[in-house]
Amino acid sequence: MRVLVVDDEENVRKGIVTFLGLSGHEALGVGDLAAARAAMESGNFGALLVDVYLGTENGADLLGTERRDSAPLIMMSGKGSVKDAVAAVRRGAYDFLEKPLDTDRLVAILRNLERESETLRRLDALREAWLSEHVYVEEGSALAEAFESARRAAASPLSILVSGPTGSGKELVARWIHLCSPRAQGPFVAVNCAAVPDELAESAFFGSRKGAFTGASSDRKGYFEAASGGTLFLDEVGETSLALQASLLRAVETGEIQSVGAESSHRADARIVTATNRDLREEISGGRFREDLFWRLAQAQVALPPLADRRGEIRGLAAFLSAPMRAQMGALAPELGEGALDYLEVRPWPGNVRELRAFLERALWLAPQGSRIDASYLSGLDLGPRAAVPRPPAAVAKSLAEAKDDFERAYVATALAEADGSVARAAELLGLLPNNLSRKIKELGLR
Repeated sequence: MRVLVVDDEENVRKGIVTFLGLSGHEALGVGDLAAARAAMESGNFGALLVDVYLGTENGADLLGTERRDSAPLIMMSGKGSVKDAVAAVRRGAYDFLEKPLDTDRLVAILRNLERESETLRRLDALREAWLSEHVYVEEGSALAEAFESARRAAASPLSILVSGPTGSGKELVARWIHLCSPRAQGPFVAVNCAAVPDELAESAFFGSRKGAFTGASSDRKGYFEAASGGTLFLDEVGETSLALQASLLRAVETGEIQSVGAESSHRADARIVTATNRDLREEISGGRFREDLFWRLAQAQVALPPLADRRGEIRGLAAFLSAPMRAQMGALAPELGEGALDYLEVRPWPGNVRELRAFLERALWLAPQGSRIDASYLSGLDLGPRAAVPRPPAAVAKSLAEAKDDFERAYVATALAEADGSVARAAELLGLLPNNLSRKIKELGLR
């Protein structure tokens, strides 16, 4: 481990640096805070060993320094007291050592730091592996910003509300939050609130005691208790009844729940992440959702963009989603041709990523082995009210650009027909802004 030693007594400083070197660590010694900050700016350290009293300076001031790394600080002092140690730890010091140093204890502290650092590196690797396996994220995209926002919020104790249209991946974000949180080793319990009957909601969420109602032959844990120590994900929270919302508010505010049939309440330490495809502010205005519960659930918010706003990512997303299916099919798995990718790119996806995945599954599994899927095949397979795409000619009779224009002209014309000539409605079907569609109509020579 690389250690920065900050002590204004040169002999003491050199002695510690020498000892750390003999113990297998790389150590650099400096005598004041200015030199310490310069060293921290130019290199990464695994730990900082800092004297509290540096002449007229206080080494604890480094605890408030903006640093690019998060190296823990170990404070030391020959004039230290229990009060000093407590104050340093409260300000964020990792530990406190008295001078002359107990070298065995110092070595033990550094060993613990190395173990913790290795654990964090493994967790980071696992998180990144999970993300690359389950989510297609293009660098700099709106989705990448949403996942980064979720990662930052995950480190806090705040309740998080994930919003986005149906099929946009809200549960994946909730699982990402759980993996990035200090509760990653605890349980992750996902609940679809819309699927819980009102008459069973209290016992489902908060548990029940034996004999509380007919059929209650034993004590049963509720969702809150099952998620204790981990994360409770409440999907479609906007579907809950006002009666259940009152009980949820108490549980979220106090951390206490009362099982059906129990005489007293008990604590359930679950971190709450919720999701909805509704606008909860509209639900509040309509009297269908409690405003006080909203502010408890939405301490941090993550918004997911619809697929219509990510059309430039659809080709990469289609390849990402189809890769595991094709791997399962083997060497003769069908593949998506350019025409098919064009079709996917312009087709409306009201069901977002979930609809795209289901469509690709149907297309790949039903296509002939070894075939190259084209736009006409996808059009014939499309279950929605979509336009039939003209079949390609038997031989290449026009340039690729001309063929794309023909395809786009036919597709836009069909959308206009479905919308009874309304540009606004056709733009909604195609996932475009009305002004952009009007311009496209002129470019394509359509009326």
